[in-house]
Amino acid sequence: MKELILKRGVTLFLIAAVVVAGVLSSHPVKSEAAAKGTTYNVVLQKGSPLMSMSSIAGGAGGLSGGQNAGISFKMVVEAKAKNEKVKSTGGTASYYPVTILAKSYKVPTQEFMIPGGGVAIRSSFMKTDAKGKLYISGGDVDVTSVLSKKMNDKIGDGTVDPAGSMVIQITIVSNVTMKDTGKMFMTTLSTSYYTTGKSYTIVKGSKSRLEGKAMPDSDTSKALPTPLVGQPLDLDAGTGTLVATGGALNQKNKTLGMIDTVTGEIWLMKITK
Repeated sequence: MKELILKRGVTLFLIAAVVVAGVLSSHPVKSEAAAKGTTYNVVLQKGSPLMSMSSIAGGAGGLSGGQNAGISFKMVVEAKAKNEKVKSTGGTASYYPVTILAKSYKVPTQEFMIPGGGVAIRSSFMKTDAKGKLYISGGDVDVTSVLSKKMNDKIGDGTVDPAGSMVIQITIVSNVTMKDTGKMFMTTLSTSYYTTGKSYTIVKGSKSRLEGKAMPDSDTSKALPTPLVGQPLDLDAGTGTLVATGGALNQKNKTLGMIDTVTGEIWLMKITK
């Protein structure tokens, strides 16, 4: 393997959560970098918004947002490539296993406005190491999700994505406190697929006031582009973009009541050894 091309650039936090996509392009990356089982340091850059459409206690959906810039973690690209059958395309793909180390995941404390009034502070951590795949060839990493009683995810749209496509499932725990009182009023756990392909989530078949809402479509601020698409990792250049959408229904909260959310975000990455 002389060359690896990494192409096509998923955390839901409380009321605002998880993706700005880049322009699709191919970037050559030497396979030797991956073949050594390299550990990379990743820092999210400006241009990494997160947006959330939330319904509190059955009320109409309200839009809120924040930034992922400053999040950092270590990403390990394993030494040996593997092959797999791809159900969506009927073909075969080759990929490097990728792990984001949970203990390395650091998030700056974030403040955001709560729909209805008040300022909340969020702190987050990664529950477990995240496992994913960085494709050399044959990958199909577009993610479409339907949120009803639970999240139903579909990976792949039947079209082979460019070499360097990546998809990884990440679980984030967020603790949210009120700024004025310091009282923690909510803990959330979210699991989303972050991808260099397209990401889309719609609320369908629910009793929520968010029924029919979708990300990125419901982001009227236009912080998230439509369609929401990432950008390939280029390990030599140290660039890449992951995007994610997701959500959760019936999140219990003693202060605000039940909360439903649908979210979208962008991880614009700077990657170094």
